[in-house]
Amino acid sequence: MGRIKSTVQRLGDRDLAKDTVWGLGQEGVTLLGTLLSFSLLGRSLGNTGYGQYASLYAIIGPLGTLAASGVTLAQAQHVIRDGEDLEITTRSCLSMTIGIGLGLTLLGAGIAAYVVQGLAMTAIFTVLLLEFVSYPCVSIAANTVQVRDGFAAATPIRLMPTVARMGIIVVLFFTGHLTILTLGLAYLAVTATLAFILLRRAGNRYDISIIPGRISRKHLKTSAIYSAGISGLSLQNDGDKAVLAAYRYQTDTGLYSAAYRIVQFGLIPVGSFVAVTHFRFLQHEEGRKRQHLMRSLKFGGICAGYGIVFAVGIIIASPLLTVLLGPTFKDSIPMVRLLAPLVPLRALAIFPLNGLMGLGKTFARTMLLLLSAALSMTLYIVLVPHMQWKGAALGTIIGEASLAVAAWALLLYHQNRSDRAGDTRDAALHAAEIAQADADTVSVGFGTEGI
Repeated sequence: MGRIKSTVQRLGDRDLAKDTVWGLGQEGVTLLGTLLSFSLLGRSLGNTGYGQYASLYAIIGPLGTLAASGVTLAQAQHVIRDGEDLEITTRSCLSMTIGIGLGLTLLGAGIAAYVVQGLAMTAIFTVLLLEFVSYPCVSIAANTVQVRDGFAAATPIRLMPTVARMGIIVVLFFTGHLTILTLGLAYLAVTATLAFILLRRAGNRYDISIIPGRISRKHLKTSAIYSAGISGLSLQNDGDKAVLAAYRYQTDTGLYSAAYRIVQFGLIPVGSFVAVTHFRFLQHEEGRKRQHLMRSLKFGGICAGYGIVFAVGIIIASPLLTVLLGPTFKDSIPMVRLLAPLVPLRALAIFPLNGLMGLGKTFARTMLLLLSAALSMTLYIVLVPHMQWKGAALGTIIGEASLAVAAWALLLYHQNRSDRAGDTRDAALHAAEIAQADADTVSVGFGTEGI
């Protein structure tokens, strides 16, 4: 931790170093919880049952951003960048979270009834309400604290559901009751209770009332733009599992999902760094050239270097997967090796996307993510019937590589345009100053002659 902190401090941002340490601590707890749930769920459900679980979350991933990520990003933009009132914005965003979440629960249940075979609707509805309504309300409470007091202050709030989930899984596993339904019911009850308590505490902290309020059209628009892009990224993440499940490759879905989860462990530190640096991209300084390009290069270079090291390490260590999950998952080992480049590719793509956001090009950012998702889904649909899991893995890697290349090209283009526009404004301002100075000189000359 000390070495990481000193490295970030050398980059010139002491607050970033502090937030990074907090973020790594949060992601360490998240990693422990993920490993725990991954191992215990895999052993309790088996590869077919875990395939059902993964298929359900493949549906939740792209839809969940509409209820959670897009709304919290809209809240941050309107409070931090636009300077809007915290209470009005937060109440609007809370109403959006609840309303959108309930609608997504019905939509997700309809999709899951077709895609996820053999899973009871009670379990499906329980997990969907958890992921689309109660957990996003906790995120609103945490985000409210972050927009005022920073990432470190909000971290304990974000850790509460993670710690609770770990406790629930351990208790259910060792009592022999760990199923998708029991996990969903217990976690839904806990997160709903936490949401109520934490929203009240956040309101008291800033002397505001955080209850559902009138939804602002501009908040809804901003959330929709962010959500569409993040949903595209989630679809690119989870579309491969959904297509495998839709073609009824249930065993392959479970094995592939396990391999994908192992590789995603490598994205946890990347996600942490993205989280702690995200609001910095909202701080745009007029007249400062290449600011978002340089910021993206600095942060992206750190994470890409780490990603390469992780990819090499996970390829070497992949046989240990059977120790974690048991011998029934031995066929996941070649899947891990093929998916390993995902980590450095994602690290290369995410920061130029945030650079576009910093330049105010959120619509262009969203369109790029949607086009990338469309490319990936096309590859999944074309390749999976002929190559099964190998088609899913190839589609994922090709899609990620295409997104990284396109994101950097688009950032460079818009940064250059922004710099040229700044030069034009500076030149116009300079010309106006010269003209004003000439006018003042003429006025002074006339005054002298009059005397």
